[in-house]
Amino acid sequence: MFIYKNPSFWEPLVLVAIFYVAHNIYNRKIKKEEKQEEKILSTRNSKMITISILILILGWPILGFFQAMYPQYYLSQHLDIEEITELPDMDPSVIRIMPLFVAERYAKDALQYPRFKLGAADISFVDETPHWVFPLVPDGLINFFILKDKGAAYVDMSTMKKNTYIIEEDMEIGPGMGITDWYKWKLYKEKYWVEYEDPYFIPINQELYIAVPIISYEYRWRFPTLYTVPGWAGIALISSDGEIEFLTPNNALKHPTLSNQKIYPERLSRYYINSFRYTHGIINKLFYHHEQLEIAEVPGQQNRQPFLVVTENGMKWFVGCEPFGEAHGIFRIYLIDARTGEIQFNERAKAEALIGPVKAGDYVRKANPIVDWNRMMPVEPIPLISQGKLYWEVRVIPKDGSGIAYTGFVDSETSDVTELHTDESIIRFVKGEPPKEEIEEKIAAEEIIKQIKELLDDLESRFS
Repeated sequence: MFIYKNPSFWEPLVLVAIFYVAHNIYNRKIKKEEKQEEKILSTRNSKMITISILILILGWPILGFFQAMYPQYYLSQHLDIEEITELPDMDPSVIRIMPLFVAERYAKDALQYPRFKLGAADISFVDETPHWVFPLVPDGLINFFILKDKGAAYVDMSTMKKNTYIIEEDMEIGPGMGITDWYKWKLYKEKYWVEYEDPYFIPINQELYIAVPIISYEYRWRFPTLYTVPGWAGIALISSDGEIEFLTPNNALKHPTLSNQKIYPERLSRYYINSFRYTHGIINKLFYHHEQLEIAEVPGQQNRQPFLVVTENGMKWFVGCEPFGEAHGIFRIYLIDARTGEIQFNERAKAEALIGPVKAGDYVRKANPIVDWNRMMPVEPIPLISQGKLYWEVRVIPKDGSGIAYTGFVDSETSDVTELHTDESIIRFVKGEPPKEEIEEKIAAEEIIKQIKELLDDLESRFS
């Protein structure tokens, strides 16, 4: 697949092969007609080898350079995108609270299988609630070949509390099994000229399914090389007994097993948004950087953009982009529908000077200087839109990932930080309602004022 999707790798080899065949035909003709000496032919062969090496040495990096740019430039000019004036609010019934680092710690602490370990994490929805999902894969080289995947561990993302459970199921094929039982081995035997993204486990009536997004490639030509453009080709759905069902994008949308799941590929979403760096052309991308964006990356984080969020308009991949260079403000926000792949964007006015995710953690530290930041750290600044306003939801956790101390919401306009310590207060915040503690304080203050007023009225009546 590397060779198939990177024609710049095999094009120089084809050129060398053509040159070699032409050289041999010419040599035979000259040898037959002029009866050249072997010494002269040997010199020609040495020159042919030298030229072939030069073709490879120069061809691979030059064509590879164009191959890296052409697909994204093509996408930047041909992708359908819609501009929206307002960002949709988050669905308050489906809030992400648990960060990946803490979820992995919780899942490891709950694991009681001596010959299994956690595989790579992904997101799945169980009863419309988002969960971090960790497949249980064989641990160790021998077990890799002789054991089956044991199921998956699920960690509820919608709460600060530890809510972990395991769905045990012996999988016939899966991501952690040796060679012929490996899910990609089975998939490539059925459907080859595509690429498969990371799998995730979906529980349906105590049975597990593995969903694998599929990416296909379309060949195109632009001087001096062929190049390939990736696109979404559907979903491969694998049952626990090893049955494989290949679904087109339209069929995946209608399939009952995938009805409440993300199905549009995460890495493809990121690749598409990265392609908008080329909106104003390749020369601009390389030299001028006019209106050029880049995905805002927060260093030292396990989880990177795009972030999966559930809005009032459905499930979205969220990508916050900042201007090229040292700037860290929000330049443009992209929302990719996690089921259909439709792309929307919201461009922010430069005068708004919105804070991006890179600096959100700094404002959380500043807002609470009494915290020992040598032992604690802010992680995974994910976006949250409430009442049309963009916040960065930053979880403050111990460096060993043993829990969540509190959640800080950084106002992207003012940099004000709201610290919340309970699931209920977070949900109220998303709804635009004041925290319960604030309401209780207000009621207590009103009660005190009422008592003082009654006391003053009583004193006034006595003295009068």
